[in-house]
Amino acid sequence: MVSPRWEAYQVGAQRCMGLDLKRSQYIDDFGNYDANAAATWRAGQLVNLNAAQEVILDAGGSTSVFGVAKYDKTTAPYATVVGEYIQLNGIVATNLAHTNLLTAAGGALGVRVATLPMTGTVYTEGIPDYACNYVNGTIVRTAGSTIPDGGYVYVNYMYALTAADVLQEGRNFWLSNDDVTIQDNRITVITGQSTLFTSQYDPSETYAVNDALYSGTVGELLAGYFTVSATSTIQVGKVFQIPTADDPFLGVTFTG
Repeated sequence: MVSPRWEAYQVGAQRCMGLDLKRSQYIDDFGNYDANAAATWRAGQLVNLNAAQEVILDAGGSTSVFGVAKYDKTTAPYATVVGEYIQLNGIVATNLAHTNLLTAAGGALGVRVATLPMTGTVYTEGIPDYACNYVNGTIVRTAGSTIPDGGYVYVNYMYALTAADVLQEGRNFWLSNDDVTIQDNRITVITGQSTLFTSQYDPSETYAVNDALYSGTVGELLAGYFTVSATSTIQVGKVFQIPTADDPFLGVTFTG
């Protein structure tokens, strides 16, 4: 029998979104949990249980997480981009490849602008370096920016898929139900120790192999996301593969 570890390579999906189930390795995934009717989440996000034993999006404020959602409970998917290479001239806005970017809160917002995709100098959003228009998907140098005029940078971010994007993924956007609704409001949750490839991580952070991973908090607008931020105290695993431009998925050793 061939070890499943031989299959740990990028499958080549059109976009980095949700969980790469062909590479992820897990033993415990239970599908007999009811999903809270009002809750939403994306495949690959961290989830928890409420007092009624219904699955909800993890808020990062409890002492533990329940597991990782295997399927979507939303019709608003996001995709992750790592290392988009753009040039910034003067104080003229440069368009990214996508609009409607994910925004967060705190010192690092929803994008990462740096000299390299996962290392190098990380520039500061706002003063002194750049401004980001999250709706229009643009980056612009500020007047006193430390980014050289005409300099090239690498940008990491998440963006909301359009109807055309969803159709290109082979899905029916119009009048479609999410995965959990199709399954009679039941959700499969990966609960045990596992190796996961997920797109559901804070794109503004820098990740390195063996970094501790935490559950993002509501206050940072990162509920359900993996992050290296010290704001959350709930450690959920470690990084074993850093995201790259060719393979934007974050490799996670999930503690369960």
